Amino acid sequence: MKRLLTLLTLIVVVFAAEAATVRGRVVCDGQGIEGVVVTDGIRTTLTDKSGAYKLKTDNQRSHFVYISVPSGYEVPTLRGFMPDFYRPLHPKQREYNFSLKTVDQSKYHLIVSADIHVRNRCMTRNEPLREMPLSNPVGELDSATFARTYMATLRDYVSKLPSGTKVYGLNLGDMSNESHWSRYGGDLDNFVEVCERSGMPIQTFTAIGNHEHDMKARDIFDDDDTEAELEYMRVFGPTYYSFNIGGVHYVVLDNVKYCNHKSEGKDRNYEVRFTQDQIDWVKQDAALMPKNTKHIVFAWHCPSYRRYLGGKAKHNADEIVSNYASYNLPMTILSGHNHQSEAVKVANYPNTTEYIHPSVSGSWWYYPLCNDGSPATFTRYDFNNGALTARESVNFTDHAEQKFRLYNKGLVNKNGEQVIRLNVWDWHPDWRFEVYENGAKVSKPQLSRIRAKDPLYDEMRENTGNGIKKFKFLNTANTYHFFEYKPQRADAEIRIVATDQFGKEYFSVATRME
Repeated sequence: MKRLLTLLTLIVVVFAAEAATVRGRVVCDGQGIEGVVVTDGIRTTLTDKSGAYKLKTDNQRSHFVYISVPSGYEVPTLRGFMPDFYRPLHPKQREYNFSLKTVDQSKYHLIVSADIHVRNRCMTRNEPLREMPLSNPVGELDSATFARTYMATLRDYVSKLPSGTKVYGLNLGDMSNESHWSRYGGDLDNFVEVCERSGMPIQTFTAIGNHEHDMKARDIFDDDDTEAELEYMRVFGPTYYSFNIGGVHYVVLDNVKYCNHKSEGKDRNYEVRFTQDQIDWVKQDAALMPKNTKHIVFAWHCPSYRRYLGGKAKHNADEIVSNYASYNLPMTILSGHNHQSEAVKVANYPNTTEYIHPSVSGSWWYYPLCNDGSPATFTRYDFNNGALTARESVNFTDHAEQKFRLYNKGLVNKNGEQVIRLNVWDWHPDWRFEVYENGAKVSKPQLSRIRAKDPLYDEMRENTGNGIKKFKFLNTANTYHFFEYKPQRADAEIRIVATDQFGKEYFSVATRME
């Protein structure tokens, strides 16, 4: 009897393995494309000379078969902005095909956004401190505010970029809030519909955030939190994948391990780390990365390398990044989650920076500022033949305030002396500042970076009302990107010139103390 059960088990296993073997082709204009990476998130293979592949999928852990889009190609766009690079696996289907088109990606722009938090909720408040487009009318849903401000600016902004240069999008998670999926109808379907109706102008890839995990999935104690990710996967597809644009290899991962330990009295708690499945998959992805890759970009929701840790990993991010470091290529990490701006030079890997992006929702749609004083922005990255050549945030609610905020009245330093301060949210440690007084360059002292709170945000939080103070994460924060200058002469005409990490003048401001 025991031998019979063993034999039956083997038959079931063999049948399941055969049933999980899938095949297909990757083509462009009917011609097969060789060397395209195809994966189910567990195993990986390459297409042959005819563009054909065969992959034995893991029918216990795999939900999709998908490709790593090669440089010089695009997949079709769904719903006006969603890239069609994956196929949901079905038990009775064995063939999954992909069709690409050729595009010129020698130069392109990447628009990065984080923490949009569309909840379909009215975020009414008192009179705004400044008149700006985000001054939403009483009763306006945040989804409507998002469409009227961010989407309108993005459409106009993209339309004015150089014609013939491709533009792509990357969303770093927390597009919605899982607590509002059923209560207000602000679910992921709603987010897609808002983007589609508003005319999202660019094909946009997405990463999963903590607020895209379904709170109905409770008490997840093992490494697999797929149960909480099914809703995201239904709408956006795989939670980890890669693609290539113009010689840049993008690796999009999920560093939110959802727990929601209700039995321990914890509500929607999670750990910031990568699961073992992703670590194993990344080894395959790195080994098959195109040989002509010139730059590697990682995208995930929660920051991994923090300034207060000396640029060292906060969790197990090194187990990801180390797989690509041996190629000795420039690496860039894109993250969000903190609703603040920060640029961190990663300690263990040369020529590697993590950029942490401010929230599109500002202070959760109460006001278009994050708690470090950064405005609600999206950020444009420029690539030229695989090299990152420029980076610039776009304030979509106050078009007059794009690069910095100046404070030149009533501020004193720790010695009680009058000073000028600049909040520079796009600042990078490799920036250079030059100061001139009455036309003469000042040798010493120059600007000094300080930890300080942004007065405008502080004032906003005190005056906005409507419950903003009950959210501790909206408390005014000390920022890493505040700069202070004590003039040598109190009446001097002062000019400050900032040169960015790419060697280009980022801004020049003329001012004096008032």
